[in-house]
Amino acid sequence: MIRSILDYLLFSLQSIPLILLGWLHLAKSGLLFVYEFWNKKIPSDKLFFVLLFFQLMLSNFSWFRYDVTFFDTPETVYISSKWNFFFILITLLNFFFLGFWKSSWIRIWFFSTQMMMLILLLWGYLEPTRYFFDFIQVSEIKFRFTFYAFAIISLTTFVLGYLTFQDEDKRFEMN
Repeated sequence: MIRSILDYLLFSLQSIPLILLGWLHLAKSGLLFVYEFWNKKIPSDKLFFVLLFFQLMLSNFSWFRYDVTFFDTPETVYISSKWNFFFILITLLNFFFLGFWKSSWIRIWFFSTQMMMLILLLWGYLEPTRYFFDFIQVSEIKFRFTFYAFAIISLTTFVLGYLTFQDEDKRFEMN
C-alpha cells in the first residue's frame, strides 16, 4: 500500500511539467485566437467591445457606501444594489453575444436589455429605496464613482451600439 502511494506521488510530481505545458499551449492558442479576432475588427467594433467589457467589470463592483459605527469604531460598508444579479447577467450576456457573435436577433436583445438597464438605473437613482437598497435611509447612502461610471458607460455603449450597427448595415449594403 505504501509502495502504491509512493508510485502515485512520484507519477503526480513527474506529470506536473506535462500539465503545465498543456495549460501553456491552451493559453497560447487562446491568446492567438483573441489576437486574430481583435485584428479583424474595425475601430468602432473594438471600442464597442472595450465598452462592453468595462460595463461588465463595473457591474461587479459595489455602487454605494454608507458609514456605520460599531462599538465606537466607525466603519465604511460598501454595498451593491439588490438588482445586482440583473445587471451582472445582462452585461455578461451582452458582452459575449455582441463581442463574439453577430446576428439580427442580437440587435433586438441588445437594445431591449440596454434600454431596460438604463431605465432601471434612472428609476433607481430617483427612487433608490425601491430598486437599489431597502434597509438604509437614503440620506445615509452615498453613491460611489462606480455607479456613475457604470451609468455613463451604459449610455455610451447604447449610443455606440446604435452607431456601430448603422455602420455595419452600410457596409453590408455596399457588398
